[in-house]
Amino acid sequence: MRYPDLYTKVILMIIAVLLAWNTLVRLHVPAVHAQGTSAVYFVEPITADWMSKQFQTDLAMAINSASKGRQLITLIPFDQQGKYLAVYK
Repeated sequence: MRYPDLYTKVILMIIAVLLAWNTLVRLHVPAVHAQGTSAVYFVEPITADWMSKQFQTDLAMAINSASKGRQLITLIPFDQQGKYLAVYK
């Protein structure tokens, strides 16, 4: 038997043993479970008179009254001018 033939047989035997071991032996891995969301978000519609000189004050008051002690995440322009969706956490 030539040297390269012996080398090839040894490599193929190692591969066969690894494949058999992989097929026959099942590793016990703990199951992974999905976790629930960590935060609950609330959306409140807000309306402010955008034509008035006190638009920023009106908007701030509308945001504060809708917040109910929650943290404001973002303010999204909605449907028409002066209407917004406030996202709270």
